[in-house]
Amino acid sequence: MPVLRSIVGICGVIYLLTSSVYSQEQFLFVPSTEETPHLDGQLNEPIWQNACSTIEFAMNYPTDTLMARSQTEVKVISNRQYLYIGAVCHHPTSAQYIVQSLKRDFDFATNDGFAVFIDAFSDGTSGLSFAVNPFGVQRDGIIPNGGVRGVEESWDGLWYVETFRNPGQGYWSVEMAIPYKSLRFSDNQENWRINFARNDQGRNELSVWSPVPLGFDVANMAFSGGLVWERPPRASGLNINLIPYVAAGKSVDRENNNQQDHLLEAGLDGKIALSSSMNLDLTFNPDFSQVEVDQQQIDWQRFELFFPEKRLFFLENSDLFAELGNSRVRPFFSRRIGSAGDRPVPIHFGARLSGKVDQDWRLGLMSMQTRPDPYSSQPSQNYTVMALQRKVLQRSGLTAFFINRQSFEEGEFDTRDFNRVGGLEFDYRSADAKWAGKAFAHYALNPPEQFHNGLAYSGKLRYRNRKMSVFLGMDAVGEDYLTDVGYVPRLYHNAVDSTYQVPYIDLRSNGYYRFFLPQNKRLDYLEAQIRMDYYLDHPSFQFQEHQAELRLRLRLLNASEWELSIRDFTTKVFFPLSLSGLEQVIPVDSYRNQGLRLSYQSAPREQLFGSLRLSYEGAYKGRRLRGEGALNFRAGARFVLGTTAAMQQLRQFPADYGGATFWLLGSRIELSFTRNLFFTTFLQYNTQRQNFNINSRFNWRFHPLSDVFLVYTENYLTEGISVRNRALVLKVSYWLN
Repeated sequence: MPVLRSIVGICGVIYLLTSSVYSQEQFLFVPSTEETPHLDGQLNEPIWQNACSTIEFAMNYPTDTLMARSQTEVKVISNRQYLYIGAVCHHPTSAQYIVQSLKRDFDFATNDGFAVFIDAFSDGTSGLSFAVNPFGVQRDGIIPNGGVRGVEESWDGLWYVETFRNPGQGYWSVEMAIPYKSLRFSDNQENWRINFARNDQGRNELSVWSPVPLGFDVANMAFSGGLVWERPPRASGLNINLIPYVAAGKSVDRENNNQQDHLLEAGLDGKIALSSSMNLDLTFNPDFSQVEVDQQQIDWQRFELFFPEKRLFFLENSDLFAELGNSRVRPFFSRRIGSAGDRPVPIHFGARLSGKVDQDWRLGLMSMQTRPDPYSSQPSQNYTVMALQRKVLQRSGLTAFFINRQSFEEGEFDTRDFNRVGGLEFDYRSADAKWAGKAFAHYALNPPEQFHNGLAYSGKLRYRNRKMSVFLGMDAVGEDYLTDVGYVPRLYHNAVDSTYQVPYIDLRSNGYYRFFLPQNKRLDYLEAQIRMDYYLDHPSFQFQEHQAELRLRLRLLNASEWELSIRDFTTKVFFPLSLSGLEQVIPVDSYRNQGLRLSYQSAPREQLFGSLRLSYEGAYKGRRLRGEGALNFRAGARFVLGTTAAMQQLRQFPADYGGATFWLLGSRIELSFTRNLFFTTFLQYNTQRQNFNINSRFNWRFHPLSDVFLVYTENYLTEGISVRNRALVLKVSYWLN
C-alpha cells in the first residue's frame, strides 16, 4: 500500500531531522495501518518488514560506555485499536534462556526479558510498563515518580503478547498488541515518550534503546526517547469492564470450641474508563481469600513491624496515595482499611477515581466502607482519601491531600470518633534525574482533646550520578500526629501493657561512592557507604538517640555481593520495655552499643542461589545474635524450591534476665505447569508465635484476567503439633468487557 512503500523514506527523514535538532535524543517513527498482524511472535508479515527499526541498543550494565553485545531490534506500528510492538532479541546460539518462573509479573532484573516503558503524557512523571520473557510470560505495571525506583507490578492490564524462540539461529522474537483502551493518554498530547530495555542474564548485560546512565533505573522516564506518529491515537468511548466473583469455603477454629464457618460469597469489581486518562474502579463485597499470607518476622522491636499490602484493589493505580509522605512517615497505609492480616474486617463497598484531568493535573479519590469488626466492638468505618497533584517545572509535582476515617454508629456519624489528616507536598525531580527531593507539611485532627500537636513536616534532597549518591533529610513528628490510616512506627513506643507517643525530630544523611574495577573480569565495583540518624526531642531539641553506620560492599560482575557493616548506636527506653523471652523488663535509660554485620548474596541467575546474613550487636543490657539465610533451587522455568531460616538470640544479659532464642523457618514450593496454571505452597514455623502455618494456592488463569483459585490454609500449635484452625476456599472470577 502507498503508506507502507513510503515508510523507509520517511524513516530516513525523521532520523536526519531528529539527529540535527534533538542531538543525542532518540526518536522512532510509528506508521499507521489498517492491517492486523497475526500474533505468533514472528515478525514475518510485510508490514513489519517495511516498518522503521530502532538503532543499536546501548549498555546500561555492567557499563554505560559500550554498545550492547546482545543487540535488539524494535519496530512499532499502530492501527485504530492497538499499538503493536515487535522485537528481535539476538541471543548467543550456545546459551540457555534464564527464566525463573512462568508466573506473571516476573522479576525483570533476574530473568531474560524485553521491556517497554511508555509515558503517553510526555511529562516524565508517570507511565506504564509492559515486559515479556522468552517463554511469553507477561509483566506489567505502573511507573510512579518518573521511574526513579523502577516499575511497580501491582497493575494488571489487558494486552496480548506472543514470543518465538529460535536458538539455532541465535534469537528470540516478540509481538505485543496493546489496546489503546488499556493505556492512559490524552487526545491533546501527540508526543509520546518511550524506551525499550533488554536483559540478557547469560551475558549479565542490561541494555536500552535510549541510553540510561549506569546507576539509574532503566525505567527512569527522564532518559526516554520519543515516538513520532503518522496518525496519533484517539480516545475511544466509554469502556466498562466487570469482574464478578463467587467464593465458597469452610473454616474450622479448634482454638474456639471447634467453631465452624461456612463461606458463600459473591461480589463484583468494576473498571470504568471514563476517558482515556481517567478511570473509575468500583468494588462491592470484595474478597481477598486468594491473597498470600504475610511472611512472618521475629518481633523484638520497640516499634510496629511493617508488612506490605498484597490486596490487588488497593495496589492497582494507587501510586498517588501510596507515595504520600515517605517510608518513615506515611499518612496513608491501605492495610489499615479492613485490617489486612490475621483478623480481617469485611469491606462492604468502595470506589476509586484516578487519572489525569489534563496535561498538568492528576486526581485520586478513594472511599471505602467497612462492616462492623466481628472480632471487637468497633462499629462500621468509612475511609476516604483524596489527592490532587499539579505538575510544576519539568518533572516535579505539587500535591494536596486529605484523609478521613469516620466511625458510624447505627448509620449515623459518630462525632466523637474520627481521624483526619491533610497536607501539602512538593516532589522535585530535575530534568537530568540527578537531583531529587521532597518537602511536606501534614496536620492531623483528632477528637477535641488531641487537637494541639498534630503537625509533621519533612524535607529531603538527594544528588546521584553513576558513581556516587549524597542524601540529606529531616523529619519532624508532633505528639498528636495520629494517623489511623497511616504508618508512623517511631511515634509509638511499646511499653509494658501500653503504648506511648514520643514526638521526635530525625536528622539523617547517607551516601555512597563506587570504585569501579573495569580491568577485572570478575569484580564490578567496591562501594563505601555511610548512614547517620540523629534523633532529637520535639520541640525541645534534646538528644534522644543516634545511629551511625559504615558499609563496605563488593559487587561481582555475576551480580553476587559481599557486604560488611559496622554500627554505633544509642537506644533510649522512655518507658519500661518488655521483650519476649526475657524475665525482667528493660528499665528506662539510654543504652549505647555497637554492632557488626556480614552478608553475602549469590548470583540470582544460577540454578542454586541464596543469601546469608550474620550480625552481632549490643542490645540494651546484653547482646543480640542474629542470623538469616535463604537457599533457592530452580529447575528450568517450572519448578522453584526455596527455604529460609532466621534466628535471633538475646544473650549475655544479667543473670536475672535470663535469655531467649527464637527460630523462624520457612519453605516455598512453586510449580508452573504452564504460563496460566500454577501451584504454590508456603510453610512457616515460628517458635516465637508458637505457630506452624501452611498456605497452599492453586491458580488457573482460564481467560484474560479471569481466575480460579483454590486456597488451603492451616495453622498448628508448635507444641504437640495440634490444629489451631484451617480453611478451604474456592474462588472464581471472570472478566467481562
